[in-house]
Amino acid sequence: MSEGKIDFYGKEVTDAIKKACEMLQAAQEDLDIEVVNTGSMGIFGLIRKKAHIRAIVKKAGSDVAVEPPKEKKKSVPKVAKPPKVQEPKEEVTSVPVVENKEESAPVAKKEKQPPVKKEVVQITAEGVEIVRQQLEKLLVLMGFPSDVTAELDGATVRCVVGDEHEEVLTAQDGKIIDSLQYLLRKLAARKVEEKIRLSIDIGQFREKRKVELVERAKELAEMVKEDGKTQAIPPLNPSERRVVHVALQDDKDIRSRSVGDGLFKKVLIYKPGKGKKPSSNKRGGRGRRGKPVKKKQENSES
Repeated sequence: MSEGKIDFYGKEVTDAIKKACEMLQAAQEDLDIEVVNTGSMGIFGLIRKKAHIRAIVKKAGSDVAVEPPKEKKKSVPKVAKPPKVQEPKEEVTSVPVVENKEESAPVAKKEKQPPVKKEVVQITAEGVEIVRQQLEKLLVLMGFPSDVTAELDGATVRCVVGDEHEEVLTAQDGKIIDSLQYLLRKLAARKVEEKIRLSIDIGQFREKRKVELVERAKELAEMVKEDGKTQAIPPLNPSERRVVHVALQDDKDIRSRSVGDGLFKKVLIYKPGKGKKPSSNKRGGRGRRGKPVKKKQENSES
């Protein structure tokens, strides 16, 4: 702080200067003013910090500041303090400290509490109706208006579309209806607060598709057993891949696994020991000293 200057505050710098002029009884041009802080505005124009200045009256005809007259402090007669009387100190006898066995005992380990189960959010009838209406709108926009019914099955909203355009909507092994189901899930997430699982069926397509996949998986499994060559089923959605894996899970001579990226993946059917990823060793056909490496005879039945 500058020597002799007085602090003044206000909403703005002009307010602080006005206060300084009133208190020092002088015009603004007769004051030596130092702006410390211009103040800052808060949200919606509310003042968060006041403006801050320091000011003092200048000498007449010069820039040297004159300190304001200081009020004389009234002298107060000093009163002699009475002499302190030393009180006799009390003797403190040492008391032996006895340890509390209960406190010194080891703390028992806390038992692990079972994890708290999340409450299952119940899907309302209003949410089911919103899903049904969204599916009807999608079908109209696609140019295939159809009747749609929706019902709640556990935590899944199952929608059934009329068979007016069954051939078109179930083409490409059901990829169109799967894509429609994906779009409906995204739309429902914006319209309904509850987390909803969806399933769309047209006529008896899902059940027929399940039977076809089981039969196809078993046919390919027999071919793998005969010639040992790995077979593949074209990309399937997650529920259809599960149908294939479940159909072959009890066959000890056959294995199945999904490969690929994204929602749709292929399913490989192979014998144990087959279908593994190739080794990452990419060396050439020569050893360290440039000598050709002899190839081991492979067993075609392995």
